[in-house]
Amino acid sequence: MTGGARRGLRLLVTVLVTVGILVLLARDLGGGADFVAAARRARPGWVGLSLAASTVCLLLTTVRWQLIVRGTGYTLGFWRALEIVLATWPLAVVTPSRANDLLRPLAVTDVVPLAAGAGGVVAEKAIDLFLLLVVASIGAAFAGLFAWAVAVAAVLVLEIVVVALVLRRRRWLERLPLLRRRPETVERLFEALSALARAPGTLAAIAAASLGVRFFTVVITHTLLVAVGADVPFLLTLTLWPAAMLVGVAPLTLGGMGTRDAAFLALLAQHGTHVELPSVLVATVGYSAVATWVFAVVGLPFMVREAAGARRA
Repeated sequence: MTGGARRGLRLLVTVLVTVGILVLLARDLGGGADFVAAARRARPGWVGLSLAASTVCLLLTTVRWQLIVRGTGYTLGFWRALEIVLATWPLAVVTPSRANDLLRPLAVTDVVPLAAGAGGVVAEKAIDLFLLLVVASIGAAFAGLFAWAVAVAAVLVLEIVVVALVLRRRRWLERLPLLRRRPETVERLFEALSALARAPGTLAAIAAASLGVRFFTVVITHTLLVAVGADVPFLLTLTLWPAAMLVGVAPLTLGGMGTRDAAFLALLAQHGTHVELPSVLVATVGYSAVATWVFAVVGLPFMVREAAGARRA
């Protein structure tokens, strides 16, 4: 099979898995009729608040990337950064684990060398994952789900070990087939990571932006829960939703749909909270619509423009 055929097959499998999980969830929770009825009950005002929270997440994501680029020794304007974030957003609908963010450095090679930009994005993802693991572990422990807390903490330790090995044993990275003939690429990659490590103030600001994004993702979800009348306390959403987001990071479905929803429902059940399950499913599926699909549509013109510019270049 050609590379394009393999990618197409992989996408098809991912779409089928996503749809399959959502169909199974809807069937087990009373069927599509209950899901539609719960969606019709959604109050527009609360949905509007979720869109506002999602906009804040978009702006914080843009600022975080600006800080990452600044930490690597380069300058990227806010509006240019926002355009690129929006241009890569549509691909979040069809790629797992927000892999679309890895395309950002390709769009700003006139400002930031590609290797340095890639190193910055890798560092951004490592920081964001670290904080998500910390928040998810603390939240699960606070909710009394100690098995989840221990499992998440184990993944946290694993990430720390992997990052330490990568930073201390870069020689094995230089021997990888894709990088063996590009030693300058490895140097720029680690130069970007080292520059961030030497700027604790910038790292603190990046961490604060990431925590802000995490908090407002909880706000998005909770306002949608309120919109459909799901009786889930805010503190419970705050403690359990990060763990569900962590499950959604696994590259199994499109944008974490299905796996994230099932994880949140399972966490609520393990906690012993009795809620109207179709309403919760409407809210979690609505999270994907508000946090991803809306800005995917907004970002389409930016994506087309960037693609056209890349072809001309």
